[in-house]
Amino acid sequence: MELSTAMLADGAQEAGGKLYVLGGQWNRIFVAKLPAQHPSMALVLVIKVEYSEALIPHPLTVELMLDGHPQDVRGVYQLRTGHEPMQARGAPSYAPLALTFANVTLEHPGRYEWVITSGEHELGRLPMEVVQANMPELPMPTPPAPPAD
Repeated sequence: MELSTAMLADGAQEAGGKLYVLGGQWNRIFVAKLPAQHPSMALVLVIKVEYSEALIPHPLTVELMLDGHPQDVRGVYQLRTGHEPMQARGAPSYAPLALTFANVTLEHPGRYEWVITSGEHELGRLPMEVVQANMPELPMPTPPAPPAD
């Protein structure tokens, strides 16, 4: 098995072997203060599965790390593929995955990494930088004055 494609997105869905991605391919989050909570993010993955591996269930773990330390955000999955109808013997399969994480709490600024593993084998890392930035506060709109009589 090998990680063929990986990206972060605002949202994603897998349907019928296809990936539908919304707001994909970003790697940086700007926050006004920490800790911050990101409402929703999706990891979009495509895993290449060799023909000889296709009928075996594979454990898949995705974990958010900061400087090598787990951040209490992880997903554990079981990847199962088969052989597609009329697939040439020996040809690999590609498993599209859309893994959504809601309300991810980010405690510190820095370079986070989503670490993707299968058993003891690391398939890849997907970086995500969290930047604390002074964001200008927008002035509160002034309500309109009541009409004069």
